[in-house]
Amino acid sequence: MEKKQIEYTVEYMDQNGVVYFENVKASGLSDAKRQIRQRFADVTIRAVTVVPHDQEHEQA
Repeated sequence: MEKKQIEYTVEYMDQNGVVYFENVKASGLSDAKRQIRQRFADVTIRAVTVVPHDQEHEQA
């Protein structure tokens, strides 16, 4: 059984101090961080948060 994918916002900083935010769908916090690190090995991950979804709009 496959885990449900949740949308996360990952905040990360490159070696020049530029901060980026990217939304990813992942099965957990560690998976969200892994997805960013696979593409950008030299960044520092500063935060990972769950993207809240308004359930009323999803049903429309």
